[in-house]
Amino acid sequence: MVEDYTNAFLVSATVLCLMILMTIWALWGFAAALLISWATDRAIVLEARRVRKD
Repeated sequence: MVEDYTNAFLVSATVLCLMILMTIWALWGFAAALLISWATDRAIVLEARRVRKD
């Protein structure tokens, strides 16, 4: 039987994403973090739409 590490992964991934965005914010400013977040959101939405059509 294999243990389920899904919740641990999701928490770790969330913390890692927040750390990356905070680093971008600290280095290049709040506008860069907003731009990257918006672009990531658009990519996820477009991919979800593409998968839903198939």
